[in-house]
Amino acid sequence: MAVLLVSLLLSGCELRKDNNDVVLPDAVRTVMYDTASVNFIDFSNYGELRSLPIGIFDADSTSMTLLETCTGMDIFDNITGARKSDGILDFAGEYFQYYTAQSDDDCFNSALFLMKDRYWDSFQKERSKIVVAGGALSSEGLDDLTSLSEHNGAGVKVISAVEAGIRAMFDSLSNDNIASFTVALLSDSSSNDRLAYAEAIRKISAEEGNTRSISIISNTCSMEGLSQIVEELKNASSKAPLKVIIVDGLDEEFETGCSSLLDKYRSSFGNGTYPYRSILDDDITFINPSLSAAVECYTTLRHDKNLALRAERQKVSYFYGF
Repeated sequence: MAVLLVSLLLSGCELRKDNNDVVLPDAVRTVMYDTASVNFIDFSNYGELRSLPIGIFDADSTSMTLLETCTGMDIFDNITGARKSDGILDFAGEYFQYYTAQSDDDCFNSALFLMKDRYWDSFQKERSKIVVAGGALSSEGLDDLTSLSEHNGAGVKVISAVEAGIRAMFDSLSNDNIASFTVALLSDSSSNDRLAYAEAIRKISAEEGNTRSISIISNTCSMEGLSQIVEELKNASSKAPLKVIIVDGLDEEFETGCSSLLDKYRSSFGNGTYPYRSILDDDITFINPSLSAAVECYTTLRHDKNLALRAERQKVSYFYGF
């Protein structure tokens, strides 16, 4: 069990300038300009993006939650773009490349693999038109990916599921005046994930001018884990109410179970009081980061006119790291 109070101080990677006065991390400069490096990618000859596959990797090398969310998503009207299911998969006709790395920490090289046109310089493969990264990425790796996304010049964008989830959280609270609140993170890798989400909150808070005080409590992805979070909140000196629950791969059954458990706590009465009501917001927001990332992927490709719009079935190519 761990509690983390998020401060709005951002830590960055070490930067330097390239010859064109664009500030780049060393790793990104190598990818873009060092033609002798195995990591070099010639973005000037990347090609037209629309027909290329969507690249996906997960920082948890055993997880396929993000891929399954993308390939199964139907929450948009594919004609109008309105957020309304139309009975047609949102990524119908798209090709996907899914990469499983050996190391959960090797997020930057995983993204590079998806952008390359060769399978570790041996077999030809297609490049990815967009890269969606699931799971908790290292701070340095995410900074490098963000820089590469912004400066590659080919329009190839990188989406982090963790950051997409936090953006979705702030969007859901845009009309809520709550000054301080607690985020419950339910994850079986709660320690590493908690740090990644704390960093994402710091970063996006700074970008959006958020001044709320936000605490994170993490525990295992289970009803028992949620119960322990509630009890910790009850006994904590800070009484910032639980407002947001983050569960990657959240399904309706688990969300309903969480809501029912919280209702029981709210109804609990003892010693003339309801001891849990002050620490549980009446309207809890549930966030599924993989779904948030899939939504960002769809809206980004639609905005950039890079959806393939093929009249055929989805196709997934699987690649495995050495």
